[in-house]
Amino acid sequence: MALQQPTAASIEPNASLREWWIVITTLLLAAIFIEAIFAGAMLSGVEWARTAHRVNAAILIGSTLIAGLAAVVTLRRVAHGLKLGLTLLSLAASIFLQAVVGSLSAKGANLLWVHVPLGVALFGFAARAAATARKVGR
Repeated sequence: MALQQPTAASIEPNASLREWWIVITTLLLAAIFIEAIFAGAMLSGVEWARTAHRVNAAILIGSTLIAGLAAVVTLRRVAHGLKLGLTLLSLAASIFLQAVVGSLSAKGANLLWVHVPLGVALFGFAARAAATARKVGR
């Protein structure tokens, strides 16, 4: 039986995990940025933007929740993994609250003053999740 040379994956098994979570969190961050673009288009009177804003928000809630649950289950024993999972679950809850405030605003409640800055904060929150993903396994 011949000895196999160690590969990069066998030397650092968490590198592949880290790369996947960097991609996932970066996609979530991009989706939150796109949400702001849809909001701007909506406020500019673009007809389809309201639907795009609402659908994107629903997709964001679901995908962030799934990512958070997956991270908690798969990364709980990996350095920074549980932190990433809990950050993503908190982000999902925050996006849900943002959607509720947005829905109330669309129905006439005077909450746009909360909805807009919370959207900005969500972008920062998602950036924090992406930064945590870069530390997974280290």
